[in-house]
Amino acid sequence: MSILRIDHVHIYVKNIAEAEAWYKDVLGFIRGESLHFWFTQGGPLVLKNNEAALSLFEKKYRSPGHTVAFSIKPSYFSELMKLLSLRLIPFTVSDHQISMSVYFKDIDGNKIEMTSYEYLEAKENIQSYSATLC
Repeated sequence: MSILRIDHVHIYVKNIAEAEAWYKDVLGFIRGESLHFWFTQGGPLVLKNNEAALSLFEKKYRSPGHTVAFSIKPSYFSELMKLLSLRLIPFTVSDHQISMSVYFKDIDGNKIEMTSYEYLEAKENIQSYSATLC
């Protein structure tokens, strides 16, 4: 598996507006405008500072904790799901309509997300793997 980079980190906050202001004032993060539509549709507020990205979620909508999201090539999804299955690691697949993600936990229960914004290719790869299970 070749991970491209850490894609983003989930941060659970009490108040999105206050958290956005804090991350801007203290660390220089600004809104990721290309994904702002997602926030208006109920998704996270994505903040960026160069290549670093945070996804802010209000606690009332998500359980507390953090998730590290790694960006992968869409072709790696079937390899990842096969590996997780062989090692008996439960996982879930989420279709975010703009990206595809596979979620699972590490040995200590930390949440991991593997994601790709190459949506159509990723979705096809996931569906191909799922079809082999039937």
